Amino acid sequence: MEDLNIKNFRDIKGYVTREGLIMKPNMIYRGAPLNGLSDKEKNFLEQELNVKHIIDFRDEQEAMMMPDCCFENITYKRIGALIGPTMQQGFDFGKLLQGDMTKRKLYSLLNYIEDGYKYMAFNNPAYHCLFSELLKNDGGVYFHCSAGKDRTGVAAFLIMMALDINEDDAISEYLLSNEYLKESNDHLCDQLHIPMSLKKECEPLLYVQKSFIDLTIQSIKNKYQNYDEFFFKEYQLDRQTREKLKKIYCE
Repeated sequence: MEDLNIKNFRDIKGYVTREGLIMKPNMIYRGAPLNGLSDKEKNFLEQELNVKHIIDFRDEQEAMMMPDCCFENITYKRIGALIGPTMQQGFDFGKLLQGDMTKRKLYSLLNYIEDGYKYMAFNNPAYHCLFSELLKNDGGVYFHCSAGKDRTGVAAFLIMMALDINEDDAISEYLLSNEYLKESNDHLCDQLHIPMSLKKECEPLLYVQKSFIDLTIQSIKNKYQNYDEFFFKEYQLDRQTREKLKKIYCE
């Protein structure tokens, strides 16, 4: 795959299900916003990677700050994925990202993100849309948020759980973002107006934390006996539908 100007971009592939099936390459992609792509890169996404659907998990303000490129033959849907009690009280993630970073703003953002990890997995319209697009089976699906790590990370984790991938492997995929984000986080520090004095404290904002995805996992296990019950109750994905997903995305 050629070097694309997309932060935290990767193909979710090669993971093995409990039955021994392997996730196919060039079908499910994750990453950050698709802004500032060259015509060559846009063509590569469309023609070589066969991306047919883009799902943007950012809220409206975030998306306006860094809008995705337009594609002639790719559908685009933006559905905010950060949900939870605090988000229902006028939460605006895009607005919080603007202006200089302060300790007060940092802790507010981290509280919102942690709250999001506790609730994002449950009856999330953005993830309903994601599974709906995956089930269409008419081309590659690319999903993203602002850094491709939190809302996108939970989405990738849920896909892998729906495919019966080992939980530890799904956590490893989630944590891979830390490797992909190393080079771009200096730029992100500038983008978020983070002073050097706060850079260390801001690491939970810049990188993923295992403790975050553990919040999602524990929230699911506190409410449901197993992932089968979770997917059926929250996303109407019964065993037959999940077998269909496996036939599409695994071999």
